[in-house]
Amino acid sequence: MDKATQKRKVLSGTPISGGIALGTVRIVQTNAFEVTESTVAANRVQAETTALDSAVAETVAELKKLRDDAGTKLAGPIAKIFDAQLLIASDYEFLKQVRNDIMTRRRNAAWAYSDMVQKATEPLKQSHDTYMRQMSLDIDAVAQRVLSHLKGVGARAESRFAPNTILVGSVFTPGDVLAYRQRKVAGLIASEAAMTSHMALIARALMVPLVQLPHAPTEIPDEARIIINGTDGQIIVNPSEKEWGEFQKRKRVDGPALITRIKRLPIFPPKTRDGKPVGIGANLTIPGLVDDILSEKRIPIGLYRTEFLYLQNKGFPDEESQFDTYQTIAKRFAPAEVTIRVFDLGYDKFHFAGDWPHEDNPALGWRGIRPLLDMTDVFKAQVRAILRASTKKNLSILLPMVADLREIEKAKKLISQVKFRLKKEGVPFDDEIKLGIMIEIPSAALLADQLAPHIDFMSIGTNDLTQYTLAAARLNRPLSIVYAHFHPAVLKLVKLTVEACKSHRKPVSLCGELAGELLALPLFIGMGVDLLSMNPNRVFDACRLAAKIDSGVARHLAGSVLAESSLDGVMRQLQDFREALDKR
Repeated sequence: MDKATQKRKVLSGTPISGGIALGTVRIVQTNAFEVTESTVAANRVQAETTALDSAVAETVAELKKLRDDAGTKLAGPIAKIFDAQLLIASDYEFLKQVRNDIMTRRRNAAWAYSDMVQKATEPLKQSHDTYMRQMSLDIDAVAQRVLSHLKGVGARAESRFAPNTILVGSVFTPGDVLAYRQRKVAGLIASEAAMTSHMALIARALMVPLVQLPHAPTEIPDEARIIINGTDGQIIVNPSEKEWGEFQKRKRVDGPALITRIKRLPIFPPKTRDGKPVGIGANLTIPGLVDDILSEKRIPIGLYRTEFLYLQNKGFPDEESQFDTYQTIAKRFAPAEVTIRVFDLGYDKFHFAGDWPHEDNPALGWRGIRPLLDMTDVFKAQVRAILRASTKKNLSILLPMVADLREIEKAKKLISQVKFRLKKEGVPFDDEIKLGIMIEIPSAALLADQLAPHIDFMSIGTNDLTQYTLAAARLNRPLSIVYAHFHPAVLKLVKLTVEACKSHRKPVSLCGELAGELLALPLFIGMGVDLLSMNPNRVFDACRLAAKIDSGVARHLAGSVLAESSLDGVMRQLQDFREALDKR
């Protein structure tokens, strides 16, 4: 059937890496090498082992180049993904077994190698453990490179794909993602993908939209026109012209190209129409392409998530590797402030073998600051690394998911112990480093006035605050109407927090999705939020809109909106205000 006559269909996948891509499908076959067994003549055994050694050497050279490219284009921590694959490629004991199999059983190198890989990965693939499954993917990625050289295919220099190509396949290796991005691929759909996979880490660092969809190569026809939304997982095959136009507009608003426009901002921080500065910052999840742009404009980082370190190490990283990362961050962004959030982990997010017990209701379980206060060695190692990196005096520490004063006091005690030890060792650090808490639980918002004297700043995480206030998970599609950031109850908790901080002269920031919602910008300016930390692709438009807002008028708007008792009333006022701004 001609692609122009195929029917439109909408598929719901799992969002892995955010962003919108529009283009044409190209189905790619991954892990497609067929290896056949053959008996090797006695006088050819040495040639087979030599071929194996040569294939491994070529694979190691390729992986070293990928590691160096990742280190240059992304960041050192991401390059460590390829370091792990290098260790697999050059595993002495494994290769010794393959050579022995070639020599004793006189089997061809490709078969002997492939057979050994299959035996090694089969139990890993059957495991329910995230770490084990990721290891099997890394081994397979290395094996395919070795086998390609053994079969004489090797790595070919590839030209760019046609503009706006969206690749659909079973699984993509980290090397695939890096290479495809260099060849200008617009987006990826994979049958096998997980939020914690190395493929996902690389895709997010490169800002490549990625959606996971079971049986993707059979669900989506080759050469079909397609739209993918890596933020909510929606896939539209053969969309209407109207949908195509609408998503093109959304991509222009949300796409990576908008980030580069930050360079052209004439004034930062922006000012309101009546000359009042507006605090705008950025959230960062993983080191990537946008870091240099943000540091050049000295844009503060209101939330630097550290979970990527846990993911790339498949567990809690040691102090030294954390120190290297935090020191690089501090130097890169100085003198701009960087708020580093300690590990915000839990069974509902990311977990590897032995780190987390199974929980029936993990969203209400052992997550955020809770496990860190129980695993004091992990918490102290991270705090120690942050403190050692704080000599530029631009770092601060943020505690996630704090519920009450008891947790703050316990965390402060542990931090004091780390500081005492560093002083005793003569290690320099910023002794005045600021400590903040995230307001994500209604109890913390309701107690904000009592908590404020014990910390240096507060950061409101509206994603979880909305979820816990309304008892509605944000990724639960049937509850999408219930889960509403602008619900009056959520806004009242934000107001309580802001007022508590103002009363105690403590800065307050807002770092959830609501911070980057342009409709909310005048509301938060009017409420007096000191810093709105948002996805980097929202910074340019937020700065531009701020210049149209009069702070006095915004204060009146905030008072009026906060008096509303319904979501409809809140939305009506905000939309009317925005329409009036747009007419200026």
